[in-house]
Amino acid sequence: MRIERDGFELAASYSPAGEKAVVALHGAGEGTRESPLYTHLHELLPPAGIGLVTFDRRGEGESTGDATRGRFDLQADDALAMLRAIDAERVGLWGISQGGWIGPIAAAASDEVAFLVLVASTGVTPSEQMMYAVERQLRIAGYGDDVVARALELRRRFEDHVHDPRPDDELAAALWAGLDEPWWGQVWLPPTLLDEESRRLWIEEMDFDPRAVFAQVRVPTLCFYGAADSWTPVEPSVEAWRAARDEEVEIVVIPEAEHDLTLPDGSFAPEYDRKLVEWLRLI
Repeated sequence: MRIERDGFELAASYSPAGEKAVVALHGAGEGTRESPLYTHLHELLPPAGIGLVTFDRRGEGESTGDATRGRFDLQADDALAMLRAIDAERVGLWGISQGGWIGPIAAAASDEVAFLVLVASTGVTPSEQMMYAVERQLRIAGYGDDVVARALELRRRFEDHVHDPRPDDELAAALWAGLDEPWWGQVWLPPTLLDEESRRLWIEEMDFDPRAVFAQVRVPTLCFYGAADSWTPVEPSVEAWRAARDEEVEIVVIPEAEHDLTLPDGSFAPEYDRKLVEWLRLI
């Protein structure tokens, strides 16, 4: 499929099946249709009578236009455009991680969204999430308390500077020196301080609070979490959805599953497959 928008084009793959369909939304790092997550959905849902659309995020893969990673409202606009292009009676959104914010934003903005299926829909700000993720990823990589403390303090100092950008030669030097550290890749910071426009975009993304958006969602919602998630804090996220929707949202936490609902052997959790198909058939 090709969806024409204002001056750019979204490239998509559509597996039609039945009267329901799902549009899959991306995590922060997965902007194209090539992820095993989407291949798995194409193999799982259409044989069960549920259509599926996966697409390349704006400015990535075969889609044109300026990149929208971290631009949540723009991604929600593209999700709704893709949804409107599907010839099915009921169309909902499936989203993982960052997509677990985009789906609720789109559903709150338009009554065209029939339902939501969200995987690792984080209930804290991206800034809070990254503090959790940095610690978990460093510990998984085998680093101890000293490195974890240094990395988290560097992120705190960087976040403080983004919000109060006074000259800070010491922080600038610490960031540049970080490039020589073997753990630098697990900190997810730029090696230099940000200019004014970059600070604005950082704040727009990292200070986003999903809790207010969750409370605006009024469609059937199914949330999946992996109990072993090393990117999203599960308990605060479940609490955020419960505070927003109480028992109106169905939440499934899968033991031993990671962020993408894979088990230690790399396979997708059978409980996820069964529940996903069963729920979509019933709504």
